[in-house]
Amino acid sequence: ETYYNAYLFRIEILSSKMKKITVVVGVALLLMQVVNAFPHAKREAVEVAVNEENSIDSSPKDSVEVAVTGENSIDSSSEEDQASSEILVYVIGTVGKLSKWALESGSLLLKNTVKDLEKLPNKDELLQANITHMAKVAKEAEDFKLEEDGANIVELFDTMNSLSEVISDYEAMPDNSDLKLTLKTALENNGYKKFQNKFEEEIVDLVEEFDIVFGEYVKGLSPDEKLKQANVLNWYEEFTNETDEDKKLDKFGEIFDLF
Repeated sequence: ETYYNAYLFRIEILSSKMKKITVVVGVALLLMQVVNAFPHAKREAVEVAVNEENSIDSSPKDSVEVAVTGENSIDSSSEEDQASSEILVYVIGTVGKLSKWALESGSLLLKNTVKDLEKLPNKDELLQANITHMAKVAKEAEDFKLEEDGANIVELFDTMNSLSEVISDYEAMPDNSDLKLTLKTALENNGYKKFQNKFEEEIVDLVEEFDIVFGEYVKGLSPDEKLKQANVLNWYEEFTNETDEDKKLDKFGEIFDLF
């Protein structure tokens, strides 16, 4: 699937620039919520891995070319607005692709985990409540299908939020509690660590590809545009120069407040 049809996100709810920004911020917050659900995601996700290939059936080069060349790009009143729109479309498409993958993989993980947990004898009330909730989220994630026109994109983010809550709730449990140990065995037997590592790798790719795309955006600005975009360029310089992994990921999230 080529770049997960990034431009399907040019839908009616994104008809104005303000709505574009609102949706991007929403996506970013959901993405960061899932990242924060994993204890080591922030540390590992921002390690610069320039030679790694994007691993969700998509080429970073292709993604960059789509965003920079602006093929089928959003109509705008100026070249500057068009370039900004292309950046936003790129981010929405990339995060949307990541969300879609997370739902597909996460639903399978939870579904198989629930099957194992259901086989356990003498389940107490708390364990059964967790099993029921996990089964519900797994079913919602499995059943979700993004419509061709993207009309149910909000549902995508809501479902992603539910998945992230399951993960964060599990990670927040006391390590030595019977509930945590029981869930840990079932989750890890069904590929939880693989899912976690894969997700963190994709965050690395997302940040790196964004760096490339935004670099091309900056190159295309005229001297006058650079003056107008001074706050954005200052942010980009700080983002590029940041070496602390936690701070770099936090800095990445700030871009959504600048356009």
